[in-house]
Amino acid sequence: MVIANAWKYGHSLKQAAQGAFGRTDTSGATRAVFRGNHDAQRIVLDAEANGVRTVRLNNWDSLPELEAAWASLLTRCRSHTVFQTFAWHTCWWKAFRDSHELFIVLAHVGSELVGIAPMMITRVAGLAGGMRSCVRFIGSTNHASDYCDFIVDADVPQALPALLDGMNLGAAGFDRLDLGHFPSHSANKPALLEYLSLRGARFTVEFQADAPVRMLGDIQADRKAANKSSLKRHTKFFEKSGELRFHQCASEAEVLAYLEGFFEQHKARWARTNSPSQFSDPAQQLFYRELVKDGFRHGWLRFDVVLFNGAPLAFHLGFEYRRCFIWYKPTFDVGFAARSPGEVLLKFLLEDAIAKGLEEFDFTVGSESFKYRFANLTRSNDRIIVFRSAADRWLHRALFRGKSMLKKLHAPRALPKREAGSA
Repeated sequence: MVIANAWKYGHSLKQAAQGAFGRTDTSGATRAVFRGNHDAQRIVLDAEANGVRTVRLNNWDSLPELEAAWASLLTRCRSHTVFQTFAWHTCWWKAFRDSHELFIVLAHVGSELVGIAPMMITRVAGLAGGMRSCVRFIGSTNHASDYCDFIVDADVPQALPALLDGMNLGAAGFDRLDLGHFPSHSANKPALLEYLSLRGARFTVEFQADAPVRMLGDIQADRKAANKSSLKRHTKFFEKSGELRFHQCASEAEVLAYLEGFFEQHKARWARTNSPSQFSDPAQQLFYRELVKDGFRHGWLRFDVVLFNGAPLAFHLGFEYRRCFIWYKPTFDVGFAARSPGEVLLKFLLEDAIAKGLEEFDFTVGSESFKYRFANLTRSNDRIIVFRSAADRWLHRALFRGKSMLKKLHAPRALPKREAGSA
């Protein structure tokens, strides 16, 4: 396997190793990750013996060939989503970088990229005072990225340990490695937990959120799901009351023409709740504008509109990636809320996915009841936290247990059903 511009990319990496992008460990001596037993025998792996070298980047523009190499690597991963693409990470960084420091680690064999740790450093107030430094996945802090993961060549299993070695966490003085939105079914999870266990690291694995999905392929069952009585009822109301049409935008310019209305529709919807719309934040609007520009360039961004009498009744910005439809950001005209326009939108999107022969309809993270009505599989995300100090782990576990107990005490006896129309 050879990447495009291999010599140029290898030359750029050589320059990086000479100090252009931060400290690099190519000596083969693996440093200890946050250790649970400081008297335990230190385990050292020889990264050079495995043929893997690492380099850290603190500037997106330092390697101009990185995007092509990143895309090539994704084709060799066992599993990945749109949230692992180069474009996704750069769009997020343009919008939300102010309070973070870039901390990307690349693993390569020769001139070929075989692993990426798309990380950043954040600093937050600690429980016991002072500031705590954490290494996190890019996009995880504001929940923009529903699935976060390392990007590793399936044929180079030693790449993941090399990436973790390259972070040099224990020696670098970070307080936590906080891996939120980590898919519980990730192919990297077993290797990550083995790596941490072998090094006696202090870590916890916590359930974070459900991620319902409908696996498509049973045409009869899929069509039955798309024709549930509530979806048909609400759709027929609009069809009988006027002209109802589903439209998939075909160009960046077309989406941008609708985008302001999309923001305003979402803000009007959430103005009726205790939670303001995310689009009241200019950074969120910038993020979505950047996604539109890069998403259409790569062909995976979907922007769909349900038009009623020529006016937008509902919008959905999502993704079609690797034969999977990804439900991401819906909104609707609050003036028609009683008629569940969100369910009308969902019916059109399900029918479109079935007609195209897609393999999955991924509702992504969240436990809204309407998702379970249409899903036939529930995945989940975990949060894996590695602690530098025993005291920090103890405080976190005590706080986590306290929150869990309060949640159980205050949980309603029966939760009302939440329809897609209220998403």
